[in-house]
Amino acid sequence: MEILRFTTAGSVDNGKSTLIGRLLFDSKAIFQDQIDELTRSSKLRGEQNINLAHLTDGLRAEREQGITIDVAYRFFSTPKRKFIIVDTPGHFQFTRNMVTGASTAHLAIVLVDSTQGVTEQTNRHIFIANLLGIQNIVVCVNKMDLVQYSQMIFDEIRISCQSRFNNLTAVNFIYIPISALRGDNIVLKSEYMPWYNGPILMHVLENISITPTQNHSMLRLPIQMVINNPHWGTRYMGRIASGSIEVGQKVLLLPQEIETEVIAIEKGEKQVETAIEKDSISLTLKNSPEANRGSILVNPTHLPSKLKEINATLCWLLEKPHKHGTSYKLMHTTQEAECQITEVNYIYNMHNLEKESYEGTLGLNDICNVRLMLSKELYFDTYNNCKQTGSFILIDQETNDTVAAGMVC
Repeated sequence: MEILRFTTAGSVDNGKSTLIGRLLFDSKAIFQDQIDELTRSSKLRGEQNINLAHLTDGLRAEREQGITIDVAYRFFSTPKRKFIIVDTPGHFQFTRNMVTGASTAHLAIVLVDSTQGVTEQTNRHIFIANLLGIQNIVVCVNKMDLVQYSQMIFDEIRISCQSRFNNLTAVNFIYIPISALRGDNIVLKSEYMPWYNGPILMHVLENISITPTQNHSMLRLPIQMVINNPHWGTRYMGRIASGSIEVGQKVLLLPQEIETEVIAIEKGEKQVETAIEKDSISLTLKNSPEANRGSILVNPTHLPSKLKEINATLCWLLEKPHKHGTSYKLMHTTQEAECQITEVNYIYNMHNLEKESYEGTLGLNDICNVRLMLSKELYFDTYNNCKQTGSFILIDQETNDTVAAGMVC
């Protein structure tokens, strides 16, 4: 079955965990012992009904505080699809968790509280989802029961979002009025909003297209390991970042710049004739060229860019601010190099999503466009062309902390 990976985001107390709990509960994806545990937990807190948010707020600290402070993963399925849910924190302090949690999602659900409207965190979450290349964003206007299921309030929020994000042309926006607490328009259509003629949330999750447009000619295979064995020769192991590869295909090994040919492909323990994006494989290459971790196999007619200086969008992930002149370790696929931020071109204002001139220092959750100078040339694609070879992280060389996630422009 096809697997849809989706993330949830929104401001604190907008109902993300309750929404996921409702999806799991109404789709009968939880066991009786989990229901019993939820019932006991809710009674201990003096709650009359089952608190569905506790299905995802698994950490004790989260249950005690009533907030989500970590990324929670849940799995369920329907007859049509399997699902992986990534529940990310809503508080500003934990925006970095959304960057990591949503980086591989096909779809993002962004919740907006109908009693509060669009907030700065709404801007931030939709903007980050767009930066990460998520093409389907479902804006769920939650707590409609608290505004008497008002069509006017729903329309006002929808129009506000459309005016703010009309420049995100590559994004498919879907707007759904819901009540996560009562289950309106989630798994079952609400009887309280006859004015809404759009799809319910579960219909969207089950039917949205997630099949990527494959560019089979854009082969990118970062080498993770090379094993030399006197009995069966040299094997090159890695996970295909993009494109496809087949027996008999001509490939170019970089940075060695050696053109060779694929003799055999092994996937798992089976010999196969072809492999595609995300497959982990072992290769036998003609003449067994010398390679190591950090080498990359590409299609000779579709080459990545060999760069020592890159322009990139950065999401700053650490409370420790950036200081001018600091050297970081840049980790990119299986390649790495030292680098410095030589210029901050602009920073995004999350109130109005405008680009602003850079003043001061980069701090936690700042999103900006920078120029990076590397200690050596590495092979890159733009993030829009290939997420894996167009993304990187920056590491603090003293503490080994991840300070930023970057996307090559």
